[in-house]
Amino acid sequence: MIDSDFITRYTTALYEHPECNAPRFDEFRDMFSVGQLNSKCWLIKEVNQYSAMFDNSKVIIVGSWFGTLGLLLKNKFPSVNLTMIDIDPRCKPYVDSVVRGKTSITVSTEDMFEHKYTEHIVINTSCEHIPDLQEWLKLLPKGTIIVLQTNNFYNGEGHINCVDNIDMFKEQVDIQEIWYAGQLVMPMYTRFMIIGKI
Repeated sequence: MIDSDFITRYTTALYEHPECNAPRFDEFRDMFSVGQLNSKCWLIKEVNQYSAMFDNSKVIIVGSWFGTLGLLLKNKFPSVNLTMIDIDPRCKPYVDSVVRGKTSITVSTEDMFEHKYTEHIVINTSCEHIPDLQEWLKLLPKGTIIVLQTNNFYNGEGHINCVDNIDMFKEQVDIQEIWYAGQLVMPMYTRFMIIGKI
């Protein structure tokens, strides 16, 4: 999944932006940490079970940060119409550079609570950053497919809503149609994931 083109896109983009508008050293290090990459590759592996749903689908990644998951997803499912949003204004120009040449990708500086959701599939791998997950989930139309991740890393910056286990995450999400619920144990924390439909 992570090949030389993937890495080159990220390092080349560093040259195209002033330091103040690019990922900081600690952010870049975190983007390519074992925990971050394993979590994203795990997501790609699990959603591949439902690959037919991604054909020509509208997909949005909220809290997309610097776009590593988006690029992995687009590489795996080239036909998706992908939108990535993040509230950090540095992300859009940097990610635009990273995905240059890829078609059907929109990158936007936007608050996930302000977006008008029309996408078939909504991905949020930052649920630990949302104070009230239900408040956000209520914005999604009935029938929306969701892919959600959180973790138990309570000491992480901005981690205000971690969970201890997958059952606690299920309670937070509180949907009837769960297709997949699992966990990925890593050295510093455990990542939890739910795939289902609103």
